[in-house]
Amino acid sequence: MLFFRRFSRMNPELEALLKAWDEFIQTPQGPQADRIHALYQSQLEESANRSKVSKEALHLSVKRYHPRWVRANLPPGFPKKLGSK
Repeated sequence: MLFFRRFSRMNPELEALLKAWDEFIQTPQGPQADRIHALYQSQLEESANRSKVSKEALHLSVKRYHPRWVRANLPPGFPKKLGSK
C-alpha cells in the first residue's frame, strides 16, 4: 500500500504562526517560554503589517484555528477527538 504525503493548501505564513503558537503553549513557563512568546509576537507583528490586519484580530484567528490545525496534523491512527474542546 502506498502512502502519499498530504500537501498543505494552507497559507505558509499562517502555518508558521500556528507552529509558533503551538510551541509556545506547549512550553513550560520560564525563560524559554518568554523567548518563544517574543518570537511569536514578532512573527505576528510582521504578518499583521504585511496583511494590513490588526495584530489582535490575527492573534484571535490563530487561537481559533489552532485546535483544528492540531487535529488535521495528527498522525494516522490518533483519535480525531484529540485537540477538540
